Amino acid sequence: MASQGSSDKEADYKKLNITNDVTITRNELPLHCPTNVSALWCAHPKVYLAIENSKDGTARCPYCGTLYHLQD
Repeated sequence: MASQGSSDKEADYKKLNITNDVTITRNELPLHCPTNVSALWCAHPKVYLAIENSKDGTARCPYCGTLYHLQD
């Protein structure tokens, strides 16, 4: 029988590279990747993304490639 901890880790593995397009609102700024919903054990170093300064309202994480879209 698997423990609760291993069950949580399996769920975290399933999240990896599943969501590569994320829409955020101005209320969620400043934007950083990984976000607060990411599991700490599989996270890359935190990087802040200046999405509010981009011409097209997008920013891509240089570590994991997640593309963020700023919704106005």
